[in-house]
Amino acid sequence: MVAACLFAIALAFVFLDGLIHAVVSWEREEFSYGYIVPPLTVLLVWHALREMRPQESRGTWWGVALIFLAAAIAIPAKVGGMPTFTFYGFIVALYGLALTLYGWHGTRRLLFPIAYLIFALPLPSTLYVNVSTTMQLISSVLGTEALRTLGYSVFLNGNIIDLGLFQLQVAEACNGLRYLFPLGSFAYLIGYLYRGPAWHRVVLFIAVAPITIVINSARISLTGILVNYKGISAAEGFMHAFEGWVIFVVGLLFLFAFLQVLIWITGSREAFVLRLDIDKIMPKAGRVPTPVRASSQGLMASTVGLLIAAITLASLPEGANAVPDRKPLAAFPLQMGSWAGREQSLDQIYLDILQVDDYIVADYTSPDHRAPVNLYVAWYDAQDRRASIHSPAACIPAGGWEITHFDTRTISSLDGQAPLNVNRTIIVNGVQRQLVYYWFELRHRQMTSEFTIKLANVWDAITLGRTDGALVRLVTPIAANEDDAEADARLTAFLNQSLPAMDGYIPD
Repeated sequence: MVAACLFAIALAFVFLDGLIHAVVSWEREEFSYGYIVPPLTVLLVWHALREMRPQESRGTWWGVALIFLAAAIAIPAKVGGMPTFTFYGFIVALYGLALTLYGWHGTRRLLFPIAYLIFALPLPSTLYVNVSTTMQLISSVLGTEALRTLGYSVFLNGNIIDLGLFQLQVAEACNGLRYLFPLGSFAYLIGYLYRGPAWHRVVLFIAVAPITIVINSARISLTGILVNYKGISAAEGFMHAFEGWVIFVVGLLFLFAFLQVLIWITGSREAFVLRLDIDKIMPKAGRVPTPVRASSQGLMASTVGLLIAAITLASLPEGANAVPDRKPLAAFPLQMGSWAGREQSLDQIYLDILQVDDYIVADYTSPDHRAPVNLYVAWYDAQDRRASIHSPAACIPAGGWEITHFDTRTISSLDGQAPLNVNRTIIVNGVQRQLVYYWFELRHRQMTSEFTIKLANVWDAITLGRTDGALVRLVTPIAANEDDAEADARLTAFLNQSLPAMDGYIPD
């Protein structure tokens, strides 16, 4: 009993960042369902243990190794400010505990109940942005097409739906993710409780994404109809009333109806509720199998390993504990050689998403070049659970642009500068074309890969105590009668002037 208590305390301490991150995430409306995931997981695990036979309770030392692996995940996750991965490490540790106490046969019964915890947390930020952007775009297109089919005049530019009297922006609050995650959670739970063919469970879970997109697109279409008949105030009231539980319930009804159709396809007329084993989420009295002595020894070894990991974590920094001195980007020069800039600002809705600590957006023109260059620099004091650098590749489609070409290029023709690696992409919106360069400035590095950013943050947090960084993005239009090489030359000319000017604003 003492060993179990020590294990629980050590486990909680090692993965505390991930657990806190999960609870904080549940305060966001689209993840508010997360409060019910841990209690349901406990019930599912308890029921699975109650069904376990005594001969299945022989633990294995592989569980101890898995717990050590989970602790090894937690250490760089904390240092690099990645609490999502700390939480995933916690799930891995639970599987390790199951293996330690009940072995491979017992863990097989606990495989799906423990995996349900994955739904308690949002996707990692990079994946979240990509999924969010894709769902925004699909919802916008379907909602707009539905309005046009009904005879309404509507114009779509990216995620902005122009209804004439009212512009609907399909941004974070309207992208469907607030329905996707809870519906995915319930589809997983229903699939686990469902007594029927395995392919029914798989298809039901896959159906969550199209169901979510359909109901969100219908909400957009109804908003457009209300604008025409009742005015802007009625549409805004509808959006507010139908952005929470009402739409979620509609999605849940669609999910149940889809499952019922799957049952009918197999030739049965049985109601889907009769195929749900509700006993699996009902509390039950009784004892669970008692682990054998070898399992207790494994538990003690795991506890010692977790205590060592806890001591290690306590001695390491979380993210950045130092932010270098630098000039504010508000003072960035608007005159660089022949280039003259005009500063702009970002709307608050984007600032809330990006969570930048400092930024500049400016359009630069030069009499020596036929088109302007837009410069955007986003600075982060630290990349942690609060914020991290967003890649333009994930955000470009939200503005109505389509990426037609993407590669990584080395700019070696810079005057007195070291060669610069950039992500180079050509984007198209209707007849408009633009050339985009972007890269990431991380301390003494210039990087192009989002994955290596995470690794660099972990290393620099340990060795330098820093996770600050910046995104630098350049955009220039490509005229109809202009060759792509001319646009490349224009951005290179601008880089010759702007890169030296960035010293002090983006410190090494």
